[in-house]
Amino acid sequence: PVRPRWLLGLDRVLRPAGLEGKLAGAAAPLVWQRLIDEPAGPPLAVAPPEPRPPVAARPRKLSVTDIETWMRDPYAIYAKKILRLEALPPLDQDPGAADRGLIIHDALANFLRAYPKRLPADAAARLMALGQQSFGETLARPGVWAFWWPRFMRIAEWIAAQEAQRRPLLDEILSEIAGMASFEAPQGRFVLTGRADRIERRRDGTIALIDYKTGGAPSGPEVAQGYAPQLPLEAMMIEQGGFEGVASGAVAELAYWRLTGGDPAGEVKSPESDPAKLRALIDGAAAGLKRLVAAFDDPATPYRATPSPERAPRYSDYAHLERLKEWLAGSEAEE
Repeated sequence: PVRPRWLLGLDRVLRPAGLEGKLAGAAAPLVWQRLIDEPAGPPLAVAPPEPRPPVAARPRKLSVTDIETWMRDPYAIYAKKILRLEALPPLDQDPGAADRGLIIHDALANFLRAYPKRLPADAAARLMALGQQSFGETLARPGVWAFWWPRFMRIAEWIAAQEAQRRPLLDEILSEIAGMASFEAPQGRFVLTGRADRIERRRDGTIALIDYKTGGAPSGPEVAQGYAPQLPLEAMMIEQGGFEGVASGAVAELAYWRLTGGDPAGEVKSPESDPAKLRALIDGAAAGLKRLVAAFDDPATPYRATPSPERAPRYSDYAHLERLKEWLAGSEAEE
């Protein structure tokens, strides 16, 4: 038979070393080829990581988005906040979904800063002009110009329509406002931070809190079960007067504006519309945060990797460090 090129190349390496006879004729490579698809034995059991750093090393300050990660994947908080590991972006990386989100958030924030009270008659056109500034040089990229920009124009039209409906009920709108709240925990004071995309103060004195989502938005059950606590925790911060320049008041609406630029270009998703249930949602998030902090103030509590795989984050920079595929495969084999 004709020997393949890779085997001839192997001969050229083995012959000078005096190892040519080790191939034992043409049969050995065929055996090797068959072994590629045959496991050498049962998979090695790999346990999920469970680091238990000293309490002094554990974070005393986290953002509302960190809290969701903490609940879904404590190890990611350990890697990011305690080991201080940060993922490096690939060289010459094209703008991705995260960049698109930042650009759209920037354009909307600039629009609300320019028109916090009175809506201009040509609101969509004004937002598109601000969008061009936010996109900047990225518009020169063919993919951005052909795909992202048309979607943003549709988002601008959708936002303008929403603004026209909501503005008559509002006194003012605040955008990209930083906030902070703190409370005592077993190991000392814990600080919660956040940045609200959009805070609306209504004429009846109540407040609406809106979060822009350019990707997926949490489902109602995820929010109700505490796995997406960002908006309820920001509502708690507002009611405690934790946002700079925002007088405290009762939060009457929580909503996600999902901005895709598709058909439809946007969608309003409210995790809870019933006032009593909304109150319970906000109070429950505040109580849940205190229980979470108290649990991790115990040095015996580990920073486990995705304790509930079905609740794992959609994306994590630390999945390869957690070796998820190895230990999940091992646990499935044991079952």
